[in-house]
Amino acid sequence: MLRLFAALLALAVALPAAAQAQAFDGLKVVFCGTSGPLPIRDRAKPCTAIQAGDKLYIVDTGPESTENLLSWRLPLATVQAVFITHLHSDHIGDLGELNMQSWVAGRAQPLNVVGPSGVDKLAKGFNLAYENDHGFRRAHHEHGGFGFPIAAGLLKPKVVTVPKPDGTALAWTDGDLKVTAIRVAHEPIDPAFAYRFDYKGRSVVISGDTRKWPPLAVAAKGADVLIHEAQSNAIMQTLAKALAGMGNARQGSMMADTTTYHTEPVEAADIARAAGVKALVLSHLTQAGLPLFNAEAFTRGMDAGGKIDWRLAKDGMTIELPAGSSEVKFGSF
Repeated sequence: MLRLFAALLALAVALPAAAQAQAFDGLKVVFCGTSGPLPIRDRAKPCTAIQAGDKLYIVDTGPESTENLLSWRLPLATVQAVFITHLHSDHIGDLGELNMQSWVAGRAQPLNVVGPSGVDKLAKGFNLAYENDHGFRRAHHEHGGFGFPIAAGLLKPKVVTVPKPDGTALAWTDGDLKVTAIRVAHEPIDPAFAYRFDYKGRSVVISGDTRKWPPLAVAAKGADVLIHEAQSNAIMQTLAKALAGMGNARQGSMMADTTTYHTEPVEAADIARAAGVKALVLSHLTQAGLPLFNAEAFTRGMDAGGKIDWRLAKDGMTIELPAGSSEVKFGSF
């Protein structure tokens, strides 16, 4: 038993080094959370990791997503920034844990939190909530040359302003990487953002939460991959009626409300075709895993407007977009 434990421990230590030794230049997408706010087995709340060269970026950090990142041994010490699409709880709930875990892993600078108005309050709140934890960990673990500088453990907010309702703004640059914030429509939340990542000729767009929004197709023009949220309003209305019928009118009313600010799969396909992307991935699948969910019914009609390469996201799915290539390579952990 002791020999088995030692072997497993050695493997766990070796895996990160081996992963980092495999040089990959381009964009790599990792789906670290693909559900919505409802509890869905095997799906964390919204989170998408983007690796650009040797640096890691995160779009939204919903509950349970950091556990996935740790399980897959992503190089959390290389996380540069978290891009927040909007301030719904299922998109921000794991921010404190992601910050702490990447700091413990050796991140040497504050973690940037980039997003719409309100991310300054978000960062301040999590900094305060984790203040004692950081002090305890430093007191216990800072020895033998291992540093735990408190300043490096902080969240550093960057508020991005996009003045026009259908506009864009530069949110981030880092060498060959450019990240553009795109305003989308998720009222009453305003502003809400999508993000476009461009790196060495490859590009990925992540919609965030939005109803069907044609300006997103304009901003996503020519991207390799569009990752778009999707919800079936028919399923949601059925769920709302069932809840009301069981005496839970409050929850039923909330479910019915969601049909006003999300995008149907067929509508996401329309946006992808208008943008001319190589591939469409539907994520933020609030209903996947529920008893009423049927993948065939959920996606019916997506090809009616013209054939498009699409698929449903799941936690652990990966996409590799090598620099200097047109290849779109799907995989999984």
